[in-house]
Amino acid sequence: MTQNRIVGIATAFLKVIGKWVRKILRVLAITLFAVLALLLLLNVGLRLSSDLSNWLIRMGFPAAAAAVKAVIPITSFHWFDEIVELCFASLVFYGSASLWTSGGHFSVGDWISPHLPGEKTRTLYRLFTSCISVAFLAVFFWFSLKLVMRSTELTTVFQMPKSLLYSCMPVSSFIMLCYSAADVCLHAKRFFKPTLIREQ
Repeated sequence: MTQNRIVGIATAFLKVIGKWVRKILRVLAITLFAVLALLLLLNVGLRLSSDLSNWLIRMGFPAAAAAVKAVIPITSFHWFDEIVELCFASLVFYGSASLWTSGGHFSVGDWISPHLPGEKTRTLYRLFTSCISVAFLAVFFWFSLKLVMRSTELTTVFQMPKSLLYSCMPVSSFIMLCYSAADVCLHAKRFFKPTLIREQ
């Protein structure tokens, strides 16, 4: 098997993995957003029913207030904060990773590079910004992984390990780091072998 054949198979395999990673992240972000929206809607509904019940009591309609409480017996979600914290943190980081993998994230290079003279200069600039991204994400991944490994606390209500809450940081940063490293390789290849890219 030739070297080009091996590279072709590896590239095709990585593209399939990348496609599935993007799908999983997108479904995860949409699901987390839907859960957050539902929880917030339920919480607002419970607060409104509680306020309505209190108002009815103040106005001298205790029977009506009792009817409202009978229809909606729950007055609050005591576990609300924990689930919202978990969902919101995961949504932020997995959503960021989803945007990163599809190239939909904000990039400084997108509006500076068109003003630079020559394709080689633009490629060098993109390579530079990608290297900065790799450096930042490597540091972020390392310290977030250390945070997850050292965390021993449990949440108050569900007694979940807090490392579960923090796990979205190293997972998402690792995904973004892999994609940024691939960008560095791509821009380096374009910078050092521009004729090869044009032939392809």
